[in-house]
Amino acid sequence: MLENIFQKIWYDKNLFSKFFSVLLLPLSFLYFLAFYLKQSFTLENKFSTQIVCFGNINIGGTGKTSTLLSLLPELKKSKPKLIILLRGYKGTIKSTHKVDLKNDTSLTVGDEALVYANHVKTYISSNRSVAIKEIIKIESPDLIILDDGFQDKKIKKDKNIILINGNRGLGNNLLLPSGPLREIASLALKKSDIIIIIGNNQTNFKEKYKNQIQEKDIFDGKIVPLKNGSNKNVLAFSGIGNNESFFKTLETNNYNVLKKIPFPDHYQYSDKQIQGLIDTAEKNNLIPITTEKDIKRISTNLKKRIEYLEIKIEINKKDDLITKILDF
Repeated sequence: MLENIFQKIWYDKNLFSKFFSVLLLPLSFLYFLAFYLKQSFTLENKFSTQIVCFGNINIGGTGKTSTLLSLLPELKKSKPKLIILLRGYKGTIKSTHKVDLKNDTSLTVGDEALVYANHVKTYISSNRSVAIKEIIKIESPDLIILDDGFQDKKIKKDKNIILINGNRGLGNNLLLPSGPLREIASLALKKSDIIIIIGNNQTNFKEKYKNQIQEKDIFDGKIVPLKNGSNKNVLAFSGIGNNESFFKTLETNNYNVLKKIPFPDHYQYSDKQIQGLIDTAEKNNLIPITTEKDIKRISTNLKKRIEYLEIKIEINKKDDLITKILDF
């Protein structure tokens, strides 16, 4: 509930949202001081293996996981010993850990790690720089990709890639908690090497930040579901960074979304909650449907009764993007 309120404050343009953003500005100032002081006193570590980071400037879904999954086949052709490293957000394991699909669950390693591990060797750790050293010793990788970590100054990246949601942009362009920004947008954009904009450029991101991005490599992508809804009547639920994007994707691909139920990002569902959603759907002659990430957080005996939407990200000039990523 609280997360949904903040999303409205950050991305809606009504007077209510603007009022609360202003009220939170003193806290944003404290965040600014803490963040940039920490950055100033943090030393970068250079590693023997090339490091590429896929990151965000703002809180909330940008399509990062789906974009990286769409690029993996081509990246693995050039870098067959590629490893993905992420925090394993909301998982109980904090040390360096190789994801094991047979034994790990979303409770231990997080949902995103399970999604990646279906395609490539995946590690999690709450301390990325320590994990990189250990992974290099164990795996001798030819490339380590960081899912998130753009703000982690302890790691010297060979390539920084930022994902932007073209439909939402950077919201009200304010730092947390007044806005969704993890750091000042203009400074973050200068640090980036490649910018990928997912979805329509409805917020005119390119025009707003043309001075900061004019020398950057910019690519556009769009969300493409792997199957058509065929006018199914559905109950849609999700716990991702941008639930509304999931609901809109369903609606634009011939799903009749008659009931929408949003949950907080990375929400851990109980069996009782899922059974309740299934019962509600059946009572109203609806098909329950969720995202590929969410299905990883649902117990095996119940996920069989729920559909999930598989998507891919189609990127214009994809071959050029792969070349730019691997041009060190």
